Amino acid sequence: MSLPESAELARLVRDARPRPREAFTAALDARVAAGFPREKKRRRRLPSLPRPRVLYPALGLAATAIVALVLATSLLGSGVGTGTPSDIRPADHALVEPTPTIPQGESLVPQRKVERSALLDLATGAGDLDRVADGVVRATDASGGFVASSQVDAGATGGTAHFDLRVPTDRLDATLAVLSRLGHVRSRSQSTDDVTGAVVSARERLSDAKAERRALLRALGRARTSTQAEAIRARLRLARTEIASARGDLHALGRRTAFSSVSVTLSARGGGTSGGGSFGPDDALNDAIRILGAVAGGLLVALAVLLPVAALVALVWLGARTLRRRSRERALDAI
Repeated sequence: MSLPESAELARLVRDARPRPREAFTAALDARVAAGFPREKKRRRRLPSLPRPRVLYPALGLAATAIVALVLATSLLGSGVGTGTPSDIRPADHALVEPTPTIPQGESLVPQRKVERSALLDLATGAGDLDRVADGVVRATDASGGFVASSQVDAGATGGTAHFDLRVPTDRLDATLAVLSRLGHVRSRSQSTDDVTGAVVSARERLSDAKAERRALLRALGRARTSTQAEAIRARLRLARTEIASARGDLHALGRRTAFSSVSVTLSARGGGTSGGGSFGPDDALNDAIRILGAVAGGLLVALAVLLPVAALVALVWLGARTLRRRSRERALDAI
């Protein structure tokens, strides 16, 4: 590039440069002339606190509130019944039984517990006593129950039978309906007994006895003398006896409410059918079987008598035939 071109380019660049404002140029020239002095930083002042005379009432109120709060807390914490009475020694304090609480989820109103029982008197024919008695046992087994006791007295002209049954309470009505069809129903009755109070009492006794046993076991671990330990052990034996008794009562009540007691009485009289009963197909079949049995017995007796006679007749016939044949042969030989 030639010199004239360079000069021209420099002029063009100079003309294109940005021009500062006149105020900025004058201020910059002044700072240059002064040697660029440093600016003094301004310090920020904190807000002034109120005078102590103004704070005195607020501090007094805060202190009064704190003292009142401490006094109220101490009075509430030392209320009646929260401390240990002076007449209870440290060794005996563990014997105080805790207040039983109701477990979460249990209702305050207990479910009713009812014991049910029934009486059934049946009449049947003299020859049907065994059949009806077997039907009673089968009906009891089918219901899921059991025969607690039974007694059957059968004779030629009749008899009686008594059954003490245990049937599941929820199947009592269905079982009574089946038993009633076995014979003529003379009487039938049911009764209920609400044992809810006895169940609740047994549960409370068991809960109290368990709580006492736990407290006594804790006290035994903190006993300091052999006399105290022996006294606690004696009370522990009584608590265990009470627990066993309450559990036994609960189990007995549970069986009584789960199974109903059914008393069945059978009465059989002579004449083939029970008084007031009807002659049905079963009675006719039984009579036919008895008649066939009697006929078969008579035939066996007749056969036992006729067999020896028939054998004797056969021997006589054979002897007579033999004699005639021999006499005929002698006559033919003589000719």
